[in-house]
Amino acid sequence: MSKRYLIAAWLFLITFNLKAEGYRILVKWEGLPDSTIFLAHYFDASIYIDDTLKLDAGGSGIFEGPEELHEGLYMLYHSGNNFFDFLLGSDQSLSIQTKQEQIFNHLTITGSEESERFLQYQKMLKSKQDEKNKLSSGLNNANNEERSSIRSKIETIDQEMFRFMENEMKTAGSNMYGVFLRTANQILVPDPPYEQTHPKYDSLAWFHNYNYRRDHFLQGIDFTDDRVLYTPLLKTKMDTYFNKVLIQSPDSIIPQVKKVLKASESNEAMHQYITQFLLNNSLQSKIMGMDAVFVSIADEVYLKGKATWADTTTLKKIAEEAYLTRPNLIGKKAPDFTMENIDGEMESLYLSQGDYIILIFYEYDCGHCKKEVPALYNEVYLPLIQHNIDVFAICMNDNHSRWEAFVTENELAGWHHVWDPAHHSLFRFKYNIKTSPTIYLLDREKKIVAKRLDYTNLSKLLEVLLKEK
Repeated sequence: MSKRYLIAAWLFLITFNLKAEGYRILVKWEGLPDSTIFLAHYFDASIYIDDTLKLDAGGSGIFEGPEELHEGLYMLYHSGNNFFDFLLGSDQSLSIQTKQEQIFNHLTITGSEESERFLQYQKMLKSKQDEKNKLSSGLNNANNEERSSIRSKIETIDQEMFRFMENEMKTAGSNMYGVFLRTANQILVPDPPYEQTHPKYDSLAWFHNYNYRRDHFLQGIDFTDDRVLYTPLLKTKMDTYFNKVLIQSPDSIIPQVKKVLKASESNEAMHQYITQFLLNNSLQSKIMGMDAVFVSIADEVYLKGKATWADTTTLKKIAEEAYLTRPNLIGKKAPDFTMENIDGEMESLYLSQGDYIILIFYEYDCGHCKKEVPALYNEVYLPLIQHNIDVFAICMNDNHSRWEAFVTENELAGWHHVWDPAHHSLFRFKYNIKTSPTIYLLDREKKIVAKRLDYTNLSKLLEVLLKEK
């Protein structure tokens, strides 16, 4: 081989490598002369600016940089509604053209197959959605025969879109376009394997639908591939699955939480995102009992030393909260306590023989307690006085005369009025009391049925429970 050929080959390799590194996006945006535009990427549900460009008098310019951008969904933004999304994959040398008038309709992309195919996908979806919207608008004024025809046409469009997605996912492979499609894909639940004449068809069909969605809703997501984080898809998918698809009870949610956490362990960025999403979701839930999900995540990740991203302060807070929450989870036997009653005698929670036991932790000088405690007595206890319901009212103050005055003024007869001003029983820790009043409901075996509810919801719950007896 000649020396000249070797030098030429070496120069070619250098040129090739230089072209492969970094990003170079040529932009032609007609109608925006001498304007500033921004290149930004999606991350979860937020958008972050990567680069800024001043277009020339013809609306042209080049975004470029020495390092490749993270693959994902990007946006070119000018102002207001003047923006559009595009996909950026492994090939980051491409050209984008559009016009200020009808930006999306004039949008073209060349130089990157992934970006080109994603644009075709966007335009196909828009076209089919426009067709469906046009058909749907005619439903209100249509007769029965016309409605049937319209619905049939809409179903045909849905099938066309489904077939298109299936084909695109197969041919896209493992590139960024494929990641986007598989994450965005919506599952189709097969028909139940039961005859509609079956006497229990409705309930069987419901369970079939639920079980299929539970097992397949997240199947398109690769939890080892952090490219999906650079789209707005994952948060919506996770939110829908854990807050709408699954039955909202810890027993239904915790097994799926563990599966997703396990699936993401090999990718630190994904594992961090998934863990933090699930942890925050459990903490923000307004559904009673979801603190069990929090404890499960704390045990599975933070207390096993897997949360490599968390600092010592965060780890300490989560460990402490898990420690305080674990003894008073719904379904567990409530911690016992022995306290002094208002007459100076000792009383034990576990000696109660009530079919249901209400615990209310309150302070006599708390404004909310001054309303909630009498309301609990008048709106819950008295209407159900014929039932075997015990109430332990635990005063958390330390002035006996003011405590006694509060009980007398509100005529709270028939309750177990107790306190522990020296905190020997550790009731604040055992019941994780952070606000007042705090209400717990126990059954005859002292198992926690409900907690942290107000008197209105307590009344409704007891009515249901007492009817079942």
